[in-house]
Order: sequence, then structure tokens, then C-alpha cells
Amino acid sequence: MKVAVWDTYVKMENENVLHFDIIVPQNITDESLIFDYGKEYLTSIQTNGKITSEECQYCHIESPSNEIITAIEQKGYYILEMEEISKELSQTPTRKEMILFLKAHFKDYRFANFKGVSEEEVREKLKSKMNE
Repeated sequence: MKVAVWDTYVKMENENVLHFDIIVPQNITDESLIFDYGKEYLTSIQTNGKITSEECQYCHIESPSNEIITAIEQKGYYILEMEEISKELSQTPTRKEMILFLKAHFKDYRFANFKGVSEEEVREKLKSKMNE
């Protein structure tokens, strides 16, 4: 079995952004169904938030763990919780924290690939967005 991973960033009521993956069988391509799975997850953790193609996009295919296979057999999908990204950036953020902040809070960077982008370039992108 192969699964499709959908990268998702949802703004919460407290202005933080919840980052999680929606994992479905590879043959499931109906975006509205995948978005419904995300909304079901948000309801289960008592959080509201919209899920559209601006918040959730296909990322890649992978081989699932037994835990993911079991969840998909039971519910049709699996949620991989990643992190809650604060609305505030720390005073001394790491490269990873800056990238997550950009992806979470600026839609034009939401699904950007930062591979090969230096820490200084990431810092400049962040500085530019914060000054807009």
C-alpha cells in the first residue's frame, strides 16, 4: 500500500497555525473528501478553521507504517500532527523556526521549497514579509 501525504496549515482562533498532514490511500484524489477529513480532525480536537487548497496541498507519496495502515482501514485516513506554530516568532529563531513561521503565516510561502536556501536568505525573506 502507498499513501498520499497532504501538507496542511490551519489558522486557529488564537492566531497560531496548526501544521499537520492528512494521509490517505494513494488512489484518493478528491480534494473535497481530503478537506473533509481535515475538518473532521479539527472538530475532534475542538478547533475551528477552514481547509481549502490554500491551507492543504498534496505533498508526496510514501509507504505507510502499520499504525497508519490500521487507521486508514478504520477511518479512511490518518492525521500526523506536526506542530502548532505561534503567531509570534522568538527573538532568536532557528532556520527551521523561520521557515515554519513563513509557511504558516504567509500564504505565498505556504508550500515553498526551502531546500538549498541559506539561513541568511530565509532571514531576509522573513524580514521582508514582516515589514510589509
